[in-house]
Formats: sequence, C-alpha cells, structure tokens
Amino acid sequence: MPKSLDDPSGGTARSTGPASRAGARAVRAGAWQPWGVRHEETEFVGGPLDGRVLEVVTGLTGQPPLDYRVPVPAPEGGPETVHVYHREPGRGRTRWAYVHDPEGSPHPDRLKWPWSKRR
Repeated sequence: MPKSLDDPSGGTARSTGPASRAGARAVRAGAWQPWGVRHEETEFVGGPLDGRVLEVVTGLTGQPPLDYRVPVPAPEGGPETVHVYHREPGRGRTRWAYVHDPEGSPHPDRLKWPWSKRR
C-alpha cells in the first residue's frame, strides 16, 4: 500500500495522477515558492524620494532599470510632474543607487543604436 505524503515515517510517496506528482515534487524540493518577480533594495538620492530605500523590480539580468520615472499628480488635477532618476553604483548601503535628475534627460550611458527610435 502506498504511503501518503503526510506520513511521518518518511516513506516514499507513489503518485497516482498528475496532481499527486506535482505535489510530490513540491514536497521533495522543499517549501514551494512561485517563480515570482524579483526585487532589489535600491537607495534614492535627491528629489522627492531622497534618503528612501525601496524595492525595485529587476530585469532579466538581475539589475534594476537604468532610468526610474516617478509620476507625481498635480494637486488641482492638472498635468502630472515626472521625476527622473538614473541608476549609479551604490553608495554603501545598497548595491545600486538612483540619483535624481532635475532636467529629466536620458541616461548618459545608454547606447545609441542606429535602428532605435528617438524618445
């Protein structure tokens, strides 16, 4: 008789269908964790987020994006203000830091590919 996955005696589980196989894999691998979005703590310097450390979503390379834009709505419902931050190497507390750019210009280190559209 097959032992269940909840059996404290440590017996091996035999699957009887696709759902049991998935459950057995999850138990064997340890705690089940979904393949979710990865974040990295990043420090912000200057602008409205000065001194804050926020979790920023990383890309496929494991690094945060080069530019981080923060839209701030106007109090009267007018056009929103967009604050632009550029990524730089961290300043001690975190691996990366975003530095506020009051002019909102494109990132200076961004490659200029001939087939890219202008922004």
